[in-house]
Amino acid sequence: MPFSRTRTGCFTCREDGYKCDEQKPFCGRCTRLRKTCKGYGIRLRWQAPQGTPKSKTSRNKRQQRSLSGDGAISTPPSEFPAPVMRPDPSCIVPNDANSMNRYLLNHWSTTLATMVSMVSAPQNPFLVHLTPMISHSTALRAVLCSIAACHLAILRHEDSLHTLATRHRLVAVSSLRETIQTESPELSLATILMLQVSERLFTMDSGVDHLIGAKAIINQGGINMRDDSSTSFLLSLCSYHDVLASVSRGTSPVFEFHGRFPIEGMESMKELTSVLRIAALNALDQSDDAMGDVEHTVQAYKHAAFIYLYRVWHNQGAPYLSPLKHTRSCLTHLGLVPVNSPLVSAQVWPLWTAGCESVDQDQRQFVRDRVDSMYEARHLPSLRRIKQDIEEVWKIKDEQRNLIGIDNVDCIKAILRTRQREADLA
Repeated sequence: MPFSRTRTGCFTCREDGYKCDEQKPFCGRCTRLRKTCKGYGIRLRWQAPQGTPKSKTSRNKRQQRSLSGDGAISTPPSEFPAPVMRPDPSCIVPNDANSMNRYLLNHWSTTLATMVSMVSAPQNPFLVHLTPMISHSTALRAVLCSIAACHLAILRHEDSLHTLATRHRLVAVSSLRETIQTESPELSLATILMLQVSERLFTMDSGVDHLIGAKAIINQGGINMRDDSSTSFLLSLCSYHDVLASVSRGTSPVFEFHGRFPIEGMESMKELTSVLRIAALNALDQSDDAMGDVEHTVQAYKHAAFIYLYRVWHNQGAPYLSPLKHTRSCLTHLGLVPVNSPLVSAQVWPLWTAGCESVDQDQRQFVRDRVDSMYEARHLPSLRRIKQDIEEVWKIKDEQRNLIGIDNVDCIKAILRTRQREADLA
């Protein structure tokens, strides 16, 4: 029977007015009824600013009243044993952080930051630019704690950590709402972008378009006119997620950066940035000899771009020879990059593009094994869902080829139609 809405159930059950058993990652009711479980947490609606900004004095009073210490969640010692931590010079933790938050921020600094970046420490831009910001932003600190708790919940198989992650996320969004008009635009933008990263990595499906909020912050704060490394990193992160989101939705990008900001703000990523924008499709006859991880990743993106163009412009896929040739080359280059390389964090889109196009059973098994290896190295739920989506696309394409001898299936639209959500390409 219909149940009054709660604030802790999944979005699907809350919208339907039914009680949710709150199983993770998908609730029992949605699984039983084969409905799309839209996940947990809270939703944001980005609106144009109204009225005058609230004063810093009132903001500070609110923060002191609603948040104790670092504004993070205090956790009873009996629920979460205090972990033993080794000091890490790259982890900049505020002095007022409690033991659990220190543990979470340490996990972010030593583990997760290296998984989401293509650049190794100490040059890792997430460590260089984001981590120092946490001392100045309650919202950013809370969202990083939420991300860390989500990942630890998977590693340690503890539902209580999922709950802790949700509570930190509530703090992050609440603090962001209070300070977005008065806080530094860079801090607000960093928080919004990490909310976007969190949803992509942990398949939350909140339905919130954080990139719209990021665009509002950029336009109002004039961030794109600034010339410093931290701003360049934030704008490049925004551009990267914008392009991949536009591909997964089949829509135009929100921003018009035109490849101006190289991925992760690194000049060495300029070529890969151009390929991602499909703006520099040059010759593909480069020798495989003496190629490094970056070069193999660039070549994989180039071949994936050709596959994408054949589909979008000519609606050509298997069994046409050209797309199959680029599929084989793309997967070959991906396979030459060790799964523990930082560059693997940027290989989801080419693996998805070439994987969906593959027909050969050996190639398909390589795709399965590659995604499994990536998951074992990172334990990010988005990777498991990518594998499920690719398998779904193969099923649809095989059925159409068996019926009419050729497939004209748009992989992105197939997932939008069958799963009622975007593919996780970031």
